[in-house]
Amino acid sequence: FRKKHLPKGCQMANKWAREFIPTAIRCVGDLSEVWTLSDDILCPILQSAWDAVYKDKIPHTVTADGPVIALTLQRLSEWRNSISNVALVVLANFMISQEDLNTDQDRQDFASGLLERLCFLFGDISEDGEMSRPFQSDLLVQVLVQHKCATSGAVNIPGTNNTLPGHSKGALALVTAAACIFFLLIQLTHPVF
Repeated sequence: FRKKHLPKGCQMANKWAREFIPTAIRCVGDLSEVWTLSDDILCPILQSAWDAVYKDKIPHTVTADGPVIALTLQRLSEWRNSISNVALVVLANFMISQEDLNTDQDRQDFASGLLERLCFLFGDISEDGEMSRPFQSDLLVQVLVQHKCATSGAVNIPGTNNTLPGHSKGALALVTAAACIFFLLIQLTHPVF
């Protein structure tokens, strides 16, 4: 499917890209599982987003084999990809900025230390190793800005996406997974920075 297959009028005033897609991303970003979305989960979410964005002006029923779900799945794939790309850049810059990491072994040891207690997830780590403010590290927040941008313009759907925009558990899971994989790769290989 292409945009021309969408219901007539839904792209007027750029509502599809400006409101519907950000609303769908925000709703999906609040789910615990954002990688594999079954039709029976995604269709009602997209229907709620459709109804909130278009109200009664453009009636449509979202179906599992229709253009709305097909094009939204493409945009969700792009959203997940953009989060992982931003995570790689942020984390690579973080590693490069560590002045005391001169060798591959230094980088591998540093990555192992970060993975040991997942300390890269915490906003504060005291001198004695006490960690606080989970999921508020500067690294995660920098990547979550991408999610905030992707959901800019989202319409509120009562009872569906009442979390703070940019702090959805699905988006956090994507960022955390990208960071873990990044540090695991450094731990197991000889990265070049």
